[in-house]
Amino acid sequence: MHLHQRFWLASSFSFFVPSLLIQHKCFVLDSLISTGSCDKGSFFISLFFSKQEKHREKKRMGFPSFPNSCFLLILLCLVNISTISSTEPLKQEAVLFGGNFPALYVIGDSLVDAGNNNNLETSVKSNYPPYGSDFEGGKATGRFSNGKTIADYIAMYYGLPLVPAYMGLSEEQKNNISTGINYASASCGILFNTGKRVGQCLSLSVQVDLFQETIEKNLKTKFKNPSELSEHLAQSLFMIAIGVNDYASIFRKTPNFNATEFADKLLQEYLIQIERLHTLGAKKFFINNVKPLGCYPNMIVTSEPRGSCNEPLNLAIGLFNTKLRNSLSQMKQKFNDTAFLYSDYYNYMLGLRGGTSSNQAGSSPLNSTAPCCPEVYDGAPTTTCWPSSIACKEPDTHIFFDPFHPTQLANYKYSIACFNERSICHVVNN
Repeated sequence: MHLHQRFWLASSFSFFVPSLLIQHKCFVLDSLISTGSCDKGSFFISLFFSKQEKHREKKRMGFPSFPNSCFLLILLCLVNISTISSTEPLKQEAVLFGGNFPALYVIGDSLVDAGNNNNLETSVKSNYPPYGSDFEGGKATGRFSNGKTIADYIAMYYGLPLVPAYMGLSEEQKNNISTGINYASASCGILFNTGKRVGQCLSLSVQVDLFQETIEKNLKTKFKNPSELSEHLAQSLFMIAIGVNDYASIFRKTPNFNATEFADKLLQEYLIQIERLHTLGAKKFFINNVKPLGCYPNMIVTSEPRGSCNEPLNLAIGLFNTKLRNSLSQMKQKFNDTAFLYSDYYNYMLGLRGGTSSNQAGSSPLNSTAPCCPEVYDGAPTTTCWPSSIACKEPDTHIFFDPFHPTQLANYKYSIACFNERSICHVVNN
């Protein structure tokens, strides 16, 4: 069975909520029932598998294995319905949290790269073990994790196939795909020169260029009628998750760089590219803010005291995030046909550390200071694993798979938090 069939074939379940009859494809629930992992009498209780059973289930389904995993998978299925039936403002909440998007287009960096860097001349790659150990078949696809990314889980939430990497597609494949393409590129950023010293990568503007090329060369072939193409673009979801590499490779390494000026410089380019996407036909956006780089293993390993976050760096990133969120409100007023779902990934990752501020840590049940790979991390400047690296045996006990990227478990927990807690993901109304 093909990968997309394995994840997406499912039964349709009808749920009745006030004034709405919703058809929702709950692939997770159906798959769990059909495999016997969750029977109908145990949906809302904890299941206790043996270690081997949990490990096999994780490999088979591509989901992290941890206590209450069955309940959380069901929650991911059902939360779509609860948000639609909310009495809060209303139409856009329903569209962005419970919408039926025909496609997901992904723009970003290594957090959501699905393998584009595999086909670029760069040292920043992840298409070798131990990456991908928990992906389908244990295959290293070029994702910077042991399994799925947050873009993968967002696609799954909306009932879409995992979005393929643009650079790995043939022209024929590009012509036939109408459910989205991933343009994200590890090491790149908002600014054109970010990440280029380690090799080729696709900056934000270049990714938008490639999307424009997709429209001209491929989607216009797929959609013969211009109105059908316009409708496809207007109804699709555009995810953007980029910016941390600008802080990692430029801001952090430039003495006396003014944080406000740098944030304004990034924001100007960021908004130019959003406007370009809007001009091309994009109307619905999923905007992921920049992560708290100062609390990542490659930063805290050299901090004083050891394990504490780089607070000035986090404050600089937080400043950009605040400006970005405020700018989305202004852009929504400028383009009233546009909808934004804002994802507070910054505070989500801080929360995984077990606290609400950068230097609160220690209460998380997960290892929040050391990566899974390499298992023994000495603070070397590299932010990835090498083919020779030895990874930990249980990635699900860690927040970070390598010194710069989260585990599949952290990405999965994000998908639950995003669609269940409006403090993490919310629709921009003002």
